[in-house]
Amino acid sequence: MITTNNLNGYYLVDGEIIENKMYAILKASEKNTTATWCYYDKIYEDAVKKFDTLKILEPLTNTYKNRAQQLRDSYDYLILNYSGGSDSHNILMTFLKNNIKLDHIYVQWPMSLMDKGIYTPNNIDKSNGNFHSEWDLVLKKDLEWLSNNYPKITIEIADWTDTVIESFYTDDLFSKYVTNLPSIARSQKQNTYSKKETELAFKGIKVASIYGVDKPNLVKHENTWSMHFVDTACMAQPNPENPNGTEYFYFTPNMPEVAIHQAYKLIQWYNRNPNSEHLALSLPTLTKQDPSVPNWTDDDYYKRYHNTSEIVKLVCYPYWDFNRFQAAKPFSQLTDLPMGVRAWDNILTKLPNFDRVQQAWEYHWRSYLNMMSPEHKRKHLRSKDTFAAFKSKYHPLYIHL
Repeated sequence: MITTNNLNGYYLVDGEIIENKMYAILKASEKNTTATWCYYDKIYEDAVKKFDTLKILEPLTNTYKNRAQQLRDSYDYLILNYSGGSDSHNILMTFLKNNIKLDHIYVQWPMSLMDKGIYTPNNIDKSNGNFHSEWDLVLKKDLEWLSNNYPKITIEIADWTDTVIESFYTDDLFSKYVTNLPSIARSQKQNTYSKKETELAFKGIKVASIYGVDKPNLVKHENTWSMHFVDTACMAQPNPENPNGTEYFYFTPNMPEVAIHQAYKLIQWYNRNPNSEHLALSLPTLTKQDPSVPNWTDDDYYKRYHNTSEIVKLVCYPYWDFNRFQAAKPFSQLTDLPMGVRAWDNILTKLPNFDRVQQAWEYHWRSYLNMMSPEHKRKHLRSKDTFAAFKSKYHPLYIHL
């Protein structure tokens, strides 16, 4: 297995490697240059060239089984970071369907706020602001089912709001505690670790902390298909007691064919459904067909993102049930929430100490922004408190289907 300190890729600024996104942008601003993000470029470049044409015809379930077995063979203890969403649910079912031992399920949820009457569970509102209904409608039921049918799998639930305290926020917040998605909840979640993982790693037991992270990114530009990664998908903060134990299931240099196989399956689907191909076209290519693209709103971009995500679930996640409730991703700009709060985490505002925590977060966030040039703010800020995603190198997919 590959051991690296660059699990989440790294940024390059004038040849200098910087692992933190905020610092990379600040360095680029200081030097009046550009920061780029790299994610195992050479490994994926070589893997795409060597990818077996015949493998495209195999079901993705075979590749997922191989990845699950690779993890089982490489570690003494496997922990799945589980949210009940399509990415992690597909991983869970891969282990269960193939009778590959999974030791542990780790769930992070704001448990202390679940029974306060702050929200009303319902399956009608699928906006990102109703994310918390996933606990009642999906996740709680999943854990009960696992407990009854797979009692040997340990279930651990951690309340990430327990550590939402003012003293957490210091001058080195964005370098030490946050990788690339700066928000109050993300910084807390990234630093709320499985107690079991910490305990076992301290004893010298080899533990994997497995994440689903996100879906493959595919684009067609001037009749050439390519795949790439985005940095906002790769945001896990390894447990300090287990720095080399974090594993992304789908995006991994240890088995790059997982993401490549997914990409080719998507190409096959678009070839069979040409009326949907516009969803995968690059914006320059699409603009040639539709001159209105430069005038798109945030909602227009979100609809496109949502539709492509649904196609990925259909094609790449054979174990996903579309009847399961899943709230929308927090994609669009959210100007009605305090700085540092995402729609998925609007429940934060109900914490008794929220105001002081939020003020501390905003103070440090603004202090970093004040060091950034206006040009780099325009280039990198997607909203008042959100950086746009960085894209990796595009890897052309050479096989014609």
